[in-house]
Amino acid sequence: MKENIGKYIEGKEQEMINSLEEMVNIDSGSYDKKGVERIASIMAKRLKAIGFDVQVLYQENLGPHVVARKKGNGGKKIFLVGHMDTVFEEGTAKKRPFRIEGSRAYGPGVADMKAGLITMVYALESLEKESWDQFGEICVIANSDEEIGSPTSEELIEKEGKEADMAFVLEPGRADGSIVSARKGVGSFDMVISGKAAHAGVEPEKGASAIEELAHKILALHDLTDLQTGTTVNVGVIKGGTRSNVVAESAYAKVDLRVPTKQEEGRMQKAIENIAQKAHVSGTNTRVIGGLSRPPMTKEENTKELVETVMDAARQAGFDVKDTTTGGGSDGNFIAALGTPVADAMGPVGGLGHSDQEYLQWDTMVPRCKMLAFSLLLCGEKSENR
Repeated sequence: MKENIGKYIEGKEQEMINSLEEMVNIDSGSYDKKGVERIASIMAKRLKAIGFDVQVLYQENLGPHVVARKKGNGGKKIFLVGHMDTVFEEGTAKKRPFRIEGSRAYGPGVADMKAGLITMVYALESLEKESWDQFGEICVIANSDEEIGSPTSEELIEKEGKEADMAFVLEPGRADGSIVSARKGVGSFDMVISGKAAHAGVEPEKGASAIEELAHKILALHDLTDLQTGTTVNVGVIKGGTRSNVVAESAYAKVDLRVPTKQEEGRMQKAIENIAQKAHVSGTNTRVIGGLSRPPMTKEENTKELVETVMDAARQAGFDVKDTTTGGGSDGNFIAALGTPVADAMGPVGGLGHSDQEYLQWDTMVPRCKMLAFSLLLCGEKSENR
């Protein structure tokens, strides 16, 4: 069966590239509802064609989510996740459409993660051609809002993830080909400071500078970064004041937090709150709004077992793969937090995501597709043998 599946996928390389070109040339930014609907229509049609029961869940303000299910004769529930949205504005695909230069393909969302969606579809198609059914259920979710934190799909992903025995997330493989077995938790905080306005030249002593207070807090926040632990804090946006001759009445900072563990999350929450409560400039007051948007994805024992399965599948596909940790978040964070093992970054290899230089190593599509298909086969075999 593996030989037939491998040959089938190899024979679909040009078709996979053509399908990828079609998707990349459709703008599907998170807030481009019509564009995401077009990608959802493609995904729904492809999944229906290989025997999945498909629901398209429409949202009021954002694009729809595609939920597809297929019953088998095995015992395990396998969960596959990918997102259809990109970070790019409407019109980007027209400005820089899909193109291939050497071994790299370019275009908005080419790696993050339209190539992952294509890989998923063809892996499942190859298994369908062999009538493979050694699974209890395969559930696929293609969501429309991952790039903005999955606000309308988080609950849906968590529900399916809680019931799954394992999950594969089709984010792009790292530049060296590694899959991802652990991700940091991602937090976002707004620090809002109130002060008192006064004339900066005539009576500055009557004011309380929110900007001065913010300056103290920025230094304190950045001091929380601990590269050895893996915790990072970054003040990425600051605003404040109205004029140079007015003591600033207000100031604002947007703070990014990355933590490797749940314990570190709790410690950092308290540390940020303590910084907010301590006033360096008399007459100022600080509020903190926000928290962790994605929990840490840690490499537990069940994840290690799944990673070994993927490594075995890669070897059967003709190459070696490693696993790694990354500071970026994905929908895999939500699933792993429930105790379900997750193999992330299962998609083809790419890099420079979220930029106009985003690229895909298009010649990794076939081997990574085989790796995914063989991983599913091995998961089915292991469940049958227990």
